[in-house]
Amino acid sequence: SPGRYGKQRTSVYLGRTAIPTSCQPADLHLHPRSRPSTPISCGTPVLTEHPIPAVTDELTRLDQAARAALGDQAGDVEIDKGALLRRQIARRCIYGLDLNLMAVELARLAVWIHTFVPGLPMSALNHGLVVGNSLTGIATLGEVLDVLEPQLKPGQVSLFAPQIEAALDAARVRLRRVAATAEATKQEVTSAARTYSAALERARDAQLLCDAAVAFRLGLIAEPFDPETAINAASTDEVQSKVRELQALHLPVRFPEVFLRDGPGFDVLIGNPPWDKVKVEEHQWWGLRFPGLRSMSQKDKNAAIARYQRERSDLLAEYVAELTKTEDIKNVLGKGPFPGLRAATDTDLSLAFAWRFWQLLRVDGRAGVVLPRGILSGRAGTELRTTVLAEGAFAEVTMLTNSRYWAFDMEARYTIGLVSLVKGRSHAGHVALRGPFFSLDEYQRGVRRPAYDLPAREFATWADGAAFPLLPHDDSLDLFLKLRSHPRLDAPGGDWQFVPLRELHTTDNKAMFDFDLAHSSGDLPVLTGGSFNLWDPDFGKPYAYAKSAEVIPWLRARRRRQVRLTSSAFYGMPEEWAADPGTLPCLRPRIAFRDVARATDTRTTICSLVPGKVALVHLCPYLLRKRGKATDEAYVLGVLSSIPLDWYARRYVEVHLTAGLLSAFPVPRPAKNNPLCQRVVEVAGRLAAVDKRYADWAAEVGVPVGSVVTEAVKSDLIAELDAVVAHLYGLDRADVEHIFATFHRGWNHADRLAAVLAHYDRWAEQAGRAA
Repeated sequence: SPGRYGKQRTSVYLGRTAIPTSCQPADLHLHPRSRPSTPISCGTPVLTEHPIPAVTDELTRLDQAARAALGDQAGDVEIDKGALLRRQIARRCIYGLDLNLMAVELARLAVWIHTFVPGLPMSALNHGLVVGNSLTGIATLGEVLDVLEPQLKPGQVSLFAPQIEAALDAARVRLRRVAATAEATKQEVTSAARTYSAALERARDAQLLCDAAVAFRLGLIAEPFDPETAINAASTDEVQSKVRELQALHLPVRFPEVFLRDGPGFDVLIGNPPWDKVKVEEHQWWGLRFPGLRSMSQKDKNAAIARYQRERSDLLAEYVAELTKTEDIKNVLGKGPFPGLRAATDTDLSLAFAWRFWQLLRVDGRAGVVLPRGILSGRAGTELRTTVLAEGAFAEVTMLTNSRYWAFDMEARYTIGLVSLVKGRSHAGHVALRGPFFSLDEYQRGVRRPAYDLPAREFATWADGAAFPLLPHDDSLDLFLKLRSHPRLDAPGGDWQFVPLRELHTTDNKAMFDFDLAHSSGDLPVLTGGSFNLWDPDFGKPYAYAKSAEVIPWLRARRRRQVRLTSSAFYGMPEEWAADPGTLPCLRPRIAFRDVARATDTRTTICSLVPGKVALVHLCPYLLRKRGKATDEAYVLGVLSSIPLDWYARRYVEVHLTAGLLSAFPVPRPAKNNPLCQRVVEVAGRLAAVDKRYADWAAEVGVPVGSVVTEAVKSDLIAELDAVVAHLYGLDRADVEHIFATFHRGWNHADRLAAVLAHYDRWAEQAGRAA
């Protein structure tokens, strides 16, 4: 196929993945954890059919040099032209970096082994495979100018660009000499190494200007006025020490031939970047050094850590140093070109790497990257997804569920995305989606079938931030679209409005909590996600207790501050209401839901009507009723607790049911006199009002308190609720069967499905008679 080296393109194979790359420098960039594990093999049929004189001449010279070096043994050794070509591709087309020196050395060794040609010396690979951190360093020329000249407008002359480009161009000239050297002899290898060192030295000013950009992000230097000021500031011991500590690697400096060419950037990038959070978990850090800590209660853990910090000053110093380094990295990344990291509570390295891949690609370039599903569906990845859809395409996204570790030796419940990106507006307009696949056999069969080819515009409307759904079967798309056709939970207008909201935080409000559940003097239970379950508000113990005399004034004061903020859930509510402590949601029953949720658990959307006079931590947000009545609350509770809604939720939820996802869930809005709507209110009301704590709420809904007596009655009501909600969504009988068949792998759903279908048919008959 057409390429940029002569007229042809060859193929490089890494492992099982075929990667098309043009035969020129800067084609393949290996990010961390993407080191070759099997031979890179290149055939030469394309060169036979379409000869490229420059390539043919170089391969001929290498062949002659190898035979000359072998001397009398040359006749006994077969020198394959493909092996010679592979050697030169490894020298000129493959780039990679890693934080670990040993990993880089092993990568070089692997490439040497896989590109070995008898009679030829080992190539110098220290230019293409290097040690460093591409996240803390500078990735493009545009990035360094954005930092050093943030006020520069289009068309204005840059003070910094000419000096950076001049330094890099001088380095590029020398690196071109390195690339032009065939390294057919040891002398040529030595000469190439010397030329490479000289190239780095000529790029010294550009290196210091990039260092200055990093230092400015950290607040170590003020915004420089000119290149000389920036270079002097970056040359200080403080800045250089910090740059070394962060292992900041500036890609334009190390690979100027990639970024100073027409259409700068890489043609192909592949990798499996780390999915770690840039965060030091206090309990985990100390628990690694004192294993018994993990089995302690929350109260005992806190006391033990305080004692360790008093008694082990050496460990405390190590802990503080790690905290400082972590904060420096978070600071650099948070101020870098990684949208979404600023909003995220924890800095997610996989999101940062996904942005880096996109930024480093040239137009028409492609990236293959392994990402957690959270980047494909979570709030933090919103801008990344919308950017790719607008400026390129998700050429293919294949979802894998890592059951029994069939794909990766990692958390088996996580969903993995094999993501192929292509850059360039000419590619925009579609999304190709496959999976999820739960085994190698399923994957091998599934990739033979056509992917879902979805229009990008329609896809972007399905959920906030163009989140990727998991469609478990080839027939799931039609059902998904039926559910999706109903209004969002947060749709404006109508008789009711519910907004997800967090109340207290386990860290920020820790001083209010008493974790001694048996002897607490607090009168206000503080619940977490594990404290309740579906139709069971007393499923687990409280997280802690607090004093209402402290919590209620604090909540009232915060609400009064936030009621005027457009970003607040309280915005638009009357100020008199905000000032009245008697209207605080914590004093009456409300719908709470678990934030921690997984699509692979038996249920994903786990909500409950918790009683009044309880507080909730951030792990169990609640629905603030801004408009509507208790009957509306019962209706929303019933829909959210149903299997049809939960099937939809499982299309998006990975490890968190976020407020953004919940707000976008489709909820039917029938007329209040609709018999189906009235039945949802009645059933949900009866299931929720378990005792006298709900007396006022039940009276408003019009249901008795504690009316569900036996488990058999409860199970039948839940089955009827699923059936009625299915009718409200406009689902047919086959849709209901599909929901149960694809809801949870391995569950025995026959009896429950039969019960739901019996109610479904009965309500269908009633609707037919009414018609």
